[in-house]
Amino acid sequence: MAAKRMEIAAEPAEDPVRETPPEIVDAAKRLLSRRFRHIEDRDASLKRLARIGVVRVARDMEANPARYRARKRTGPLSDVVPLDPLDILRRDHQLPALPQVFVELQQAIGSRSASADDLAAIIGRDPGLTAFLLRMVNSAFYSLPMQVDTISRAVTVVGVNQLSTLAAGTSVMSLFRDVSADVLDMELFWKHSVGCGLIARRLSRITGMGDPERAFVAGMLHDIGQLLLIQAEPERAAAVYEHARAGDALLVDVERKLLGFDHAVLGGMLLRKWNFPFVLVAAVLEHHRPKAEHKVPEPVLVHCAETIVTGLGIGSSGEHFVQPPDPAAWESMGLTPERMDEMARDLEEDLEEAFRILVDR
Repeated sequence: MAAKRMEIAAEPAEDPVRETPPEIVDAAKRLLSRRFRHIEDRDASLKRLARIGVVRVARDMEANPARYRARKRTGPLSDVVPLDPLDILRRDHQLPALPQVFVELQQAIGSRSASADDLAAIIGRDPGLTAFLLRMVNSAFYSLPMQVDTISRAVTVVGVNQLSTLAAGTSVMSLFRDVSADVLDMELFWKHSVGCGLIARRLSRITGMGDPERAFVAGMLHDIGQLLLIQAEPERAAAVYEHARAGDALLVDVERKLLGFDHAVLGGMLLRKWNFPFVLVAAVLEHHRPKAEHKVPEPVLVHCAETIVTGLGIGSSGEHFVQPPDPAAWESMGLTPERMDEMARDLEEDLEEAFRILVDR
């Protein structure tokens, strides 16, 4: 049975897209209606999300029209042979190697006897990481009342676990900068990823669930399995994307059907192989299917953040549709239309700042 079309209206009191040409607004409404086609149970917060998405997408359509031109497939769909994710992870020569500084940082934190000065000394051996962390700590991302000019001070102010988690996330980002753009637009991918991290961080703060910095890094890395799949199996990954587009199906469902696993499983397995903290492994592994009961809330935060960031049209992970959120997970966020407004407020500025520091460095 065909999915229901979601009709989206502009806000009655004040139309925030009134300065955008009406034909572009109409195109944005049609796109958002299609983007939400897999969601049948739409509460007030999801309806508000769609309306906010129309505003953002209409403006983006006006600024970047080429981004929204329909792609035409040439030729028949390629067959996709199932694959064991362990086969990918066993190809050590193809896997990116974690920077030595991160390995040492993990070992020091695991010892539980490392001081702030010890961690600062390890980070200080990597000038690029040092400069990045100081830029991040002194940015609007933290809005600290004082200037932080040393890593030891940053560790003290931000926290050992928080700073090490941030270092872990950014270390992984740097490993996948050379992934072929033929399959996926990498700029849009990282915008989607950073946007998901920012939303997960906001959800953590307004709900009091989890740790905001861990939620941010978990959101930033949630689709890392896609990059590994593209790097290891570019033709197979491209074929999966084409099947999903042709069938108007959720990418994660097509992955499970054709490959036998999805990118969340592959990403979680990669982080586990690298001995990442349990909370990050769980968040990546379960971001499409959060468990009903879990020791940590970050998987739920990332799951809901991805629904929001996809609904807002921020970047693209290769998934064209908003995944229906798990009802219990969504309800646990206490999202109302007003809170959804709060999620989106000033997001563009935060995204630009975080993206400049994280990606354009």
